[in-house]
Amino acid sequence: MNEMDKEKSIIELEYNLICDFIKLRNELGLSQQKMADECGVVREMIAVIENRKKHPQINTLIKILEPFGYTLSITKIKE
Repeated sequence: MNEMDKEKSIIELEYNLICDFIKLRNELGLSQQKMADECGVVREMIAVIENRKKHPQINTLIKILEPFGYTLSITKIKE
């Protein structure tokens, strides 16, 4: 895999993570504001993650997910 393909793969994995994050928030029936209030962050942090304006830090994602009973994990990439 060349360097360009590696970068494309990383972008796709991050995109999928953000899509899963948005899907979870919607499944929980939460607005960005409600999610932010329940996990102690500002709404803008949820919006920044969902709009892919910044790469979310792992500790931020964990802080947001934990109150809802979720965490991050490492899984094998399907080839």
